[in-house]
Amino acid sequence: MKKNIEENKGCNVAEEEKEAKQQTTDEVSAGTEGTAETKQQAEAKAAEVVVEKAEETLSPEELKELKEKASKAEEYWNKLLHLVADFDNFKKRAERKRQDDVLSAKVAIVETVLPVLDNFEIAFSTAKDIQEPTVKSLQQGIEMVLSQFRNVLKECGVEAIEPQGEEFDHSYHEAVSELETNEVAEGHVAQILRKGYKMGPRLIRPARVIVARKVSEQGK
Repeated sequence: MKKNIEENKGCNVAEEEKEAKQQTTDEVSAGTEGTAETKQQAEAKAAEVVVEKAEETLSPEELKELKEKASKAEEYWNKLLHLVADFDNFKKRAERKRQDDVLSAKVAIVETVLPVLDNFEIAFSTAKDIQEPTVKSLQQGIEMVLSQFRNVLKECGVEAIEPQGEEFDHSYHEAVSELETNEVAEGHVAQILRKGYKMGPRLIRPARVIVARKVSEQGK
């Protein structure tokens, strides 16, 4: 019997709160054009009326219990927001790691085939000046294979690093020696010994180069 009375009391409070909120909202909205600001004012005033009604209807013990539940609800809501934010950050980190793993796998494959490409380029460079018909046919075959090879690497996002005449950049170039010359500015690449390659932001291997140095007075 007591339980039924409490349930009925709770229902009555809820109904009164609902009616008070609706009434206050209607009163504030009646003389306005229904802007967002007016709606917020109506909701704020309605909330104040609900609190006043609750304080009048509920006993001090019930009001205290209600406030504790509201405080707990706010605490749980903040924890939920933190969990959602942490999970979102976790998904971003996992996606970045997945992309990095995929890129690392591609780079590892390209590294294994680059020596083969180097040998094809050396063979083509050696045979390109020979004018014999049989060698010409071989040149065309090597050139076709080279073209296909380069196209496949390009489709995979691989870019060649050929810094002839460019300023030396230790991030992408490997200097093996210096060359005194006036044909190339000092500190720039005078000669490429081996091409470098990169895939997106990832360096696969640096270009091996000789760096120009200003001709000394003794060498003139």
